[in-house]
Amino acid sequence: RAMRRRAPRAIRDVIARRRAHTEACVYAERGAPGEVLRVASIPLPDELGEDDVRVRVLAAPVNPSDVNMIEGKYPVARELPACGGNEMVGEVTACGTRALARGARTGDRVVPNRSYALGTWRREVVANANAFDVIDRDVPVHEAAMMTVNPCTALRLLVDNDAREGDTIVVNAATSGVGRALLQLARARGIRTIAMCRPRSSETATEEVFESLRADGADVVIPDVEGKFLRLDAKTRELATRARFGFNAVSGYSAQTMLRLLQPNASSVMVTYGGMSKQPLVVPTGAFIFKDITLKGFWLTRWLEHDENTTQGAGRRDMLAQISREIRDGALRTPSSRLRDVPLRGLPEALRLDAAADLDPSASIGRLKILVRC
Repeated sequence: RAMRRRAPRAIRDVIARRRAHTEACVYAERGAPGEVLRVASIPLPDELGEDDVRVRVLAAPVNPSDVNMIEGKYPVARELPACGGNEMVGEVTACGTRALARGARTGDRVVPNRSYALGTWRREVVANANAFDVIDRDVPVHEAAMMTVNPCTALRLLVDNDAREGDTIVVNAATSGVGRALLQLARARGIRTIAMCRPRSSETATEEVFESLRADGADVVIPDVEGKFLRLDAKTRELATRARFGFNAVSGYSAQTMLRLLQPNASSVMVTYGGMSKQPLVVPTGAFIFKDITLKGFWLTRWLEHDENTTQGAGRRDMLAQISREIRDGALRTPSSRLRDVPLRGLPEALRLDAAADLDPSASIGRLKILVRC
């Protein structure tokens, strides 16, 4: 009888131990992700706190900022050891009593907000319910997983700089997540676009990617090539007469080309939000003196911090609702064919192979974005 009494408790203890761990992609030192990341079992809280929710991660992308954070090259760093990743979409599987009373529900589809800092390349997480925003379930999983960084950055670049119908914007890194979102959101608002894109390995491949940018809303696409004299056709010259906004994610020679396209004495602005070339932003003196162009920067993290301090996150929630509407209406879309599905356990090797391929400068051009299926 004693054995029979102890057995159920022992079984419950084993089950509890299993539930108190989850698999995650973690790192204990900073460095190249393919070298420092490993998949491990990490602990979860033994009990669900009253303010907490348990979330099953459905999918999580890999963004350049995620890689930079692991390398130690990003302004924000996590305490080590850490789980990688910042974006994801998940489903609530359990709610604490106070979280339930405040509106959290099992089955909610959620994305993390700026107060979440536990990493997203994992199968499950337990955190305060306030660290998540609920989104519509009719947003496809692969798009929901990527909606809090690139689309939000693109929306803020357009809205906060007051780009309006009839204006022309210039976009480099046009095939990036933010670049394509800018083209699509601009088209929906009647804003014209000049897209800058690096040529591919062949004329056929180049035309295919240029055509994909035109399908996303680019009015014209021009090759982004260092040292090449910029020859513009009549349509590009006509669009450039209204080009007052340049959105720069590359810097280096690409930013100089962008500056040449912006109109003089028209309150033109170049906003830098990335530095993919890893080259400095060099600005010709004439851009200031003769064209009177304003240069400024944008970092979504800073915008979110300001919004939290001034509206308690109301602006962020409105922005997510707007992005959800754009996706539902078909104005904003990311075909799954532009993504690489990678299982959680395969992520370190996928990133190692990407880093090895990057030794060839042309290898990363047009690479499909990784989406971790958890």
